[in-house]
Amino acid sequence: MSETNPLSNLDARQVIYLPRWARVAVLTLLGLLTVCACIAALGFFFMPAYQDKITATLSIAQTAAGAFAVILFVLFAERQLSTGKLYQKTDQFLEKQVVASLSMIEVPQVKRGHTLQVSVLERASTIHGGRKDIYGANYELAMDAFKMRMWIGINVKRLSVIYFVKTDGPQDVERLQDIFRFTFAGASKLGYETNFQHVDIDGEQLVSVWSTVMAENVILGNPAEQLFWTQDIAMLTQSIARTAVRHQLDLNTTAEPGPL
Repeated sequence: MSETNPLSNLDARQVIYLPRWARVAVLTLLGLLTVCACIAALGFFFMPAYQDKITATLSIAQTAAGAFAVILFVLFAERQLSTGKLYQKTDQFLEKQVVASLSMIEVPQVKRGHTLQVSVLERASTIHGGRKDIYGANYELAMDAFKMRMWIGINVKRLSVIYFVKTDGPQDVERLQDIFRFTFAGASKLGYETNFQHVDIDGEQLVSVWSTVMAENVILGNPAEQLFWTQDIAMLTQSIARTAVRHQLDLNTTAEPGPL
């Protein structure tokens, strides 16, 4: 009968986000566990009544030693994962990974067999980072006569997506909620919270559709999480685009989408 290993669910990658004292404590405990298990196994060798426990004890020692080595390697490899490093990962997420996923969107009502062209909108050189607001970027998606703009932001593990829709006035809020109800009903199952808000920006009547979700795991530094969320945002955006085309809604606003 196999024994359950208490270290089997240990995710070494998460250790890099622990405070220094916690990382030292984890490594110390694993080191002590390795040494104690080895000493215990050696003692059991000279005690016939406990010799059946030698294999299990050595297994614990081997696992603890392996976890110690893996965590040490991860900490060494990511020793520069400071706030500055996370800023770099944010840039990479917004400017490369999001763009790659959005570029797979198809809107067959516009042009069958083609995908949207995606570009990151740049702002004035006086704006720090050249992007919209504190932790997001604006995107323009286009194919033939179809164009739309959107904003995506990531705050380590929190994602926000914002779309602007041209309207005639505040009375269109309920109509848009009804039009997009199936799109955001599906998104809500993953934890997205969506709001519709009318706004007038420089005389342009708009409804801001903004949706946020908090991931269970840290997104930055976790490739699997990054792929999941970028592809999920792309699916959400594809649904928004196709629905907008069917209902003849204009997502190509003069005002750049972003937090109000």
